[in-house]
This record gives sequence, structure tokens and C-alpha cells, in this order.
Amino acid sequence: MQPIQSIPGYLLLRQLGGGPMTAVYEARDLETGESCAIKVVREDWDDEETAVKLLQREARAGLAIRHPHLVRLSHAQVMHAPHYLVMDLLSGESLRRRLQRDYRLGISEAVWIVRQTAEALAAIHQAGFLHGDMKPDNICLIDDGSAVLTDLGFAHRPGENAAFLRAGYVLGTANYLAPELCDEWPSEDTPSDVFSLGVTLFEMLAGQLPYPAGSLQQTFRRHRSDPPGDIRRLAGPLPPALVDLIDAMLANRPEDRPRAAGVVQQLVMLEISTLRMRHRLVG
Repeated sequence: MQPIQSIPGYLLLRQLGGGPMTAVYEARDLETGESCAIKVVREDWDDEETAVKLLQREARAGLAIRHPHLVRLSHAQVMHAPHYLVMDLLSGESLRRRLQRDYRLGISEAVWIVRQTAEALAAIHQAGFLHGDMKPDNICLIDDGSAVLTDLGFAHRPGENAAFLRAGYVLGTANYLAPELCDEWPSEDTPSDVFSLGVTLFEMLAGQLPYPAGSLQQTFRRHRSDPPGDIRRLAGPLPPALVDLIDAMLANRPEDRPRAAGVVQQLVMLEISTLRMRHRLVG
């Protein structure tokens, strides 16, 4: 944990998390008294220019998009120091923490969580952005039972990361990166997010990733060249439509993957069919 920074107008209470470039704190607005979360650039990060540029992108996307399953960004100061974002303080736990505790989830709950996340992802794509870091760590399971997609720290417009990628930056999390981002000359578009969501759904049902963990180079090679694990073998009996959807989301070629809005539609149909099955069993 780094020392708590000072942000005018806010009292930073405790660090909630963060990454190598930024830290997220629970805070209180000194004017309104309301609780919030604040993301700041870490004082010990050497490449401040890159961190600020990514924070500016996050502000641009977060302030432009409003969706019930996407964390709400309410204020941003990203043009001069101190650089920070103010967002809703969410109650609940991350999907990552839930998986660490329960290993894997049942079909109905997994479909419920991913359907809501896909709705937020579809809204991001419709607004002309990519999320860029779709993974269980960035899905918050709220106390009321809903799911909220968080952390727009890598949000950007398609093609906007070309300079970063050419410079050797890995923008995102290796185990969730689409094959096209693992190439020597990486490229990306909205299907890259869909692949990452497919990895997340696979992990929720199987209790493990679709590719074996390894070094960065091994992970990139496997994502480029190897087929994912067999979800049927690893997760047990699943509805055929769900298996087909996961296979499509993890397709090697971006053009073979469904759009996020299409994922939502298919998951809604799965939810309806599951509900009908329950009624038949009860009846």
C-alpha cells in the first residue's frame, strides 16, 4: 500500500485496490458528506505521462457512458495535477474474490452475471469504445444481487492503442487477451472484449482458465495457436446452447465471435429456458 495522497475537497480513507499505475481509495466528499471511490495516479509510478493519458481516456469513456451495469463516473480532474477520477463506491465483492471462495458458479448464476456484464459491454461498444480489460477482477457483485462492470482504465477507441502496443506495452491481462492481441503485430476491436468475456464465463463454469497458466510468452503462444480447453469435460453437463456460445466467444478469428449485444440476446434466451425448466420441475 502506498501512502494516502491528498485530494482537495475529499477525505481519502483507505486504499481499496489499484494497479501499477493507479490506486483506488474509499473517500468522502467534504462538501456533500457522500461516500465515493477515487482513482489517482500513483506517486511511485515512473511513467506519469502514460498513466495520465490512460486516466484521461478513462474519464472520456466513463463520463460519456451511462448504464445500470457500468460503474458511474461522476467527476474527473485529468488535465492538471492532482489527476484523479471520482466514481460510485460499490457495495459487494469482486467476481474474482467470489471465485477464490467458491471455485466455480452454477449455470444460472453464471449466466445471470455474464448477461448483465455483456449489457454494459454492449453499451461501451455502442458508444465507440473498447473496455480493454474484461476479467473477473473488474466485475463487482453488488449486495442487491446485480453485477456491475468496473475499471475503465484501459478503455479506448478501436486502434487508439497502436502506439502503446508497438512500444511493447501489454494493455490488459495476459490470461484474458484475445489471440489478435497476442500476435507480433497486435490488433484489436470490439471482438477482443467478447473473447475476454468468454474466458471469464469459461472460468466461472469450469473453475479454471481455458488455457494453462504460464509465462507471458507461453500464454501468448497458446492464445494464438492452441484451442481452448473443452468446457464440456471441465464443467460437466451444460445446455448445448451455452456450450455453443462459449465456443463462439472463444473463436480464434475475431470475425467468428458474436457481438456483445448478440451475447446478451443468447444469454436472455438461456435464462428464459432455464426458468421454464424450473417451472416444469416444480409443476
